Formats: sequence, structure tokens, C-alpha cells
Amino acid sequence: MISELKNTENLPNRSNWFIGIGIVLIILGCFALSYQFVATVFSVYFIGALLFIAGIAQAFHSFYIKGFGETVLWAVLGVLYIIVGLLAFAQPVEVSSALTLVLSFLLMMSGITQTLAALSNRNYPRWGWLLTSGIITFILGLLIVLGWPGNSLWILGMFLGIDLIFQGWAYVTIGFALKNQ
Repeated sequence: MISELKNTENLPNRSNWFIGIGIVLIILGCFALSYQFVATVFSVYFIGALLFIAGIAQAFHSFYIKGFGETVLWAVLGVLYIIVGLLAFAQPVEVSSALTLVLSFLLMMSGITQTLAALSNRNYPRWGWLLTSGIITFILGLLIVLGWPGNSLWILGMFLGIDLIFQGWAYVTIGFALKNQ
């Protein structure tokens, strides 16, 4: 997004994209807030499926690697991915605890990135919304860490919903401001 923002001549033409993506993010955020436990479990299953598929691909890839060291390394990594993916399906509540902690660090990093992006793009209209989104995202990540592990059953869904709504609102306001330029 930041690299596209640097090319200012195309921005008014892309205002509908900002608005459309923002609306989609807001709708997904409302769904996540309405069904926090479902959103949490769905997140665990989704990540588990991705890890399982990646593990199978990596395990197959290991047979095409020449040399014992690389073959064993790729095979072991593939099997580990498969095991973690299966654990996500077998023990979604326990895995949600680990994912909650990982998500908290990702939200804090995302918040810092959004804040820095907003501060480096202060010449664009409504840049303050991106700054607000970044600050809120960082605070949400910090709150997760402070309540972990007791909040692992519902926090993924709730904070994901809040974050999606604020990011969506930031995109919508930027899109309308670009349209009015």
C-alpha cells in the first residue's frame, strides 16, 4: 500500500478500491465480533489447514532435493508442519492459546508499521485515520499479551473484529477523500 501511495497520479482512480476493501474489512470485522468463539476456532482451523498443506508440499519436495542433509531437513520440516496442522484440528482450544500469543505480537508489529506509514504519509488526506488505526492495533496486541492465556477462547475473534473494522474505516475514509480530490 505504501509504495502505491507514493504514485499520487493514480490514486483518485483507485479510490473505489480503497472504499470497497474498507467495506469488506468492516463486514468481516462485524462478523468476527458477533461470533467471537467461532471466529477464534475458525482462525485455528484455517491456520491448521494451511500448515498441513504446506507440510505435505514440503515433504514431497524433500524427495527432489539432492544430498542427504537437505533431504532430511526438508522432510523433517514437512512432517513438523503436518503435525502442527493436525494438532490445530485435534486441539483447537490449546492451539488458540499459542496463536493468541503469536497474534498479539503480530498486531503490535502491524500497529507500529501502520503508525510509521501514517507518519511518513502526512501529506495525504485523512492520514490521521491510518495513524489512529495503527495506534489502536498496537494497543490491542498489548492487551492480548496482558490477558494471556485466559483470554484465548474469545480474544482472537474479538480483537480481530475490532482491528478489521478500524482498518476498514481507515480505507473507506481515505477512499472518499481521494474521490473528492
